[in-house]
Amino acid sequence: MADVKPAPQPVRVMLVWCPQWPVLAARMIHRVPTEAPMALVAKGAVVACSAAARDEGIRPGDRLRQAQHRCPDLVVLQHDPDAEQRAFEPILRAMADVVPSVHLVRPGVAAVRAGGAARFYGSEARAAQELQIAVRRAHPDGAPEVRVAVADGLFAAEQAAYQDVEVVPPGGSPGLLADLPVTVIAEAAGDPKMANVLRRMGIRTIGALAGLPREQVLDRFGASGLRAHQLACGLDAPILNPRTAPDELAARIVLEEPSDAIEVIVSECGSAVEQLSARINDGSLVCTGIRIITHHEPGPRESAGEIHEREWRHPWHLGAREILDRVQWQLTDLGKKSHRPITLIEIAATELDAAVQHSQGLWGDRPDDHVLHTLTGLQHRLGYDAVLVGSVVGGRMLHERQAFSPFGQATPDRAVRRLEQPWPDTVPGPAPSVVFREAQAMRVLTERGTSLSISDRGVLTGVPTSAQWPGGVSGRITAWAGPWPVNGRWWRRAKTDQKPLHRFQLVDDHQQAWLVLHAAGQWWAEARYD
Repeated sequence: MADVKPAPQPVRVMLVWCPQWPVLAARMIHRVPTEAPMALVAKGAVVACSAAARDEGIRPGDRLRQAQHRCPDLVVLQHDPDAEQRAFEPILRAMADVVPSVHLVRPGVAAVRAGGAARFYGSEARAAQELQIAVRRAHPDGAPEVRVAVADGLFAAEQAAYQDVEVVPPGGSPGLLADLPVTVIAEAAGDPKMANVLRRMGIRTIGALAGLPREQVLDRFGASGLRAHQLACGLDAPILNPRTAPDELAARIVLEEPSDAIEVIVSECGSAVEQLSARINDGSLVCTGIRIITHHEPGPRESAGEIHEREWRHPWHLGAREILDRVQWQLTDLGKKSHRPITLIEIAATELDAAVQHSQGLWGDRPDDHVLHTLTGLQHRLGYDAVLVGSVVGGRMLHERQAFSPFGQATPDRAVRRLEQPWPDTVPGPAPSVVFREAQAMRVLTERGTSLSISDRGVLTGVPTSAQWPGGVSGRITAWAGPWPVNGRWWRRAKTDQKPLHRFQLVDDHQQAWLVLHAAGQWWAEARYD
């Protein structure tokens, strides 16, 4: 029988848990309405979902296709733990203001040692209350549900938070855990398979596991079994690593006099932006995203002025000049919406990478400086949104597969482009070279000179022989293929009484190929092959 070392003395831990933090963070970042059903996915499976999605029958672990079948209007976002941690930073800083040495368990869960906080505030319950108040104030949406729990050890404190138990008295953790299934403690011990063995042995609860001799558990399950037994007995002495919150790379520009003159405001920002850029460079970092917040002077009957916020992302990196350009563009757009003078501007770096990851390759990885200068100059003259860059995204219809973004803005990532998705009813083979911005009306005629149509069952009323192409030019049809029904979003078509949509490929007597659409007796040219 293996020798068992004496168990360590338990450590009192105070834990903060924000339920459904991945969903809350994604909702804040992407500004998804609260009532919209939303799911976070990773590797084709649902990782977390909102309450509205749960009402539709969606659960974590569901396959994406299964979830979309249950809720066609589901908002699908990629699970991004890094973004969730960035969104959790304000809460960590708020916790550090109340109790120092905060330990980050994972985004949405953090812990501190309870002993010092209890001595300072007079009791564990009072310290937990102060921590809860600080977290709710730090949360942008007021954090309607924040739970703080105190227990012996990190594991018991987290389970107490799940059960909405605020303070578990010293030595009371085994009673709190006794009725929980062994699957919970097996995962915490790092050996999920242990739960199956325990259940086959008739041990189904943590209380039953705690009643076994520790030496026998060690002999049967090894180090993971010993760890599970210690957790079950409330003998948890976790090592809480104090986390030093990184300095926020931000600039705050308070204008001496409220102003709405763009040139004056940009000039005022120049020195602060230069210092911010220097601090980023000194940290061997590259900034690829910023947040610009403008505070406006209140009106005669207003207690507080308007606040406008905008996120900017860049495909390469944002230097001082690029940041000032975006300040100018944002102020130009604001001039169309708000006429109140600006009193304060805040600029914060939101996306940072190591500089080594952005080192230039042998052949370069960004446009030539002359090209950058020319296109940026055009944006200053014509407007930020006047110079666009195209990219291909996923979609059924050809016009849905085009996405345009202003030059200097990061192109859509894989999660947004969704090119890897199957997209049924798309056009196979080489894509057309010319896609019309709006489908152009045309006619397709049979051998009798009558207009060709398609029945609801997809049957042609004749053979396509000639056509009147866009622009009024008539010609013969030398080859054709189709029809192919487009069945995407059939549930919406049924609600709106829309007619079925079919695709054709036609070749005229000048060897020009066309991609055309037919719906409700009308023909449209969607694209042309050159």
